[in-house]
Amino acid sequence: MTIPIQPRRILRSLTPYIPGKAIAAVSRELGLSGVIKLASNENPLGASPKAMKALRRATADYHLYPESSSPELRLALARFHKVDPDCVLVGNGSDELIRLLCEAFIEPDDEVIVSQYAFLRFKQQAGLMGAKIIEVPMVDWTHDLRTMGMAASLRTKILFVANPNNPTGTYNTEEEVSELLKSVPAATLVVLDEAYYHYAADLPDFPQSVPRLLKRHPNLVVIRTFSKAYGLAGLRVGYAFAEAELVGWLDRIRMPFNVNLPAQRVCVEALKDAAFVKRSVAVVAKGRETLARAIRAMGMEVLDSAGNFLFVHTPVPGRQVYNDLLKRGVIVRPMDEYGLSKSVRISVGTPAQNQRLLAGLRQVLGGGS
Repeated sequence: MTIPIQPRRILRSLTPYIPGKAIAAVSRELGLSGVIKLASNENPLGASPKAMKALRRATADYHLYPESSSPELRLALARFHKVDPDCVLVGNGSDELIRLLCEAFIEPDDEVIVSQYAFLRFKQQAGLMGAKIIEVPMVDWTHDLRTMGMAASLRTKILFVANPNNPTGTYNTEEEVSELLKSVPAATLVVLDEAYYHYAADLPDFPQSVPRLLKRHPNLVVIRTFSKAYGLAGLRVGYAFAEAELVGWLDRIRMPFNVNLPAQRVCVEALKDAAFVKRSVAVVAKGRETLARAIRAMGMEVLDSAGNFLFVHTPVPGRQVYNDLLKRGVIVRPMDEYGLSKSVRISVGTPAQNQRLLAGLRQVLGGGS
């Protein structure tokens, strides 16, 4: 049926974001049990037991609205990261924060700069606001920040940098990020999406963006999330650091009660469990090395990764590898939507999950059953 009501014209040129296939969907569609998901970069250890206690306590208040601006969580984040509470904003996942930035600052035909093979949500949300997207090619599968900085003009409203980048797993150093911040116009927002920060934080040249770079550059926005190292993807909580005035503009258009009450309380407790985050990072580091070495031994190219996943070039179409593994109850992520038809992204799982993935890959590539 055709209806006379028409969407905005820009929607016709946008494609929806395709999330990793859910375990329940695979189980339902293929009649499989024991399915494992290595497609969405979730924490294989789950969440902090201390945080989960807070979730159970919050059940007594489900009939109440949460505090609209998440003040306790904002204060906890501010104290943890040594910044002013007015410089913190909490969102319904980092996706909401990306959307708020685009809605608040982009006029039609403003420029937005992204890197080739950067997180797709940057282009999607900026495009929704009618921005002119300038895409800068990568160099060695890494953001070319020097060229991105040179591309910035007085019409450039936002320059997005995912660091480490999803899906490649590569990262830019503090020196590179600092030079970028010095090179762009003062009115250009540089948005560092650090969703995978915890997995790269101990690298000697990884940017110390909060609070060091944040103090020096009022046009810097840093986004992080509770979905990865904290293991709380299902609660959908992201957070951003920026100048208080900038946060104020975003707060004006943030949906009321955007972060639910249990999520606010759980994240406050998750911040206190540094031991869990440290263990999560260690499990990923060990598993990532094991997986990379084994996959390379099969003859495939694997990029060095600073995240909790691997970017793998496959000898056959990535969609074929994805489909064949799916039949074996293993979900990975094909990269077709990035225009990379012979690549897949594989999340690091538990040791048992990693071994199952490797066994499946050997069967798929070797023609086994």
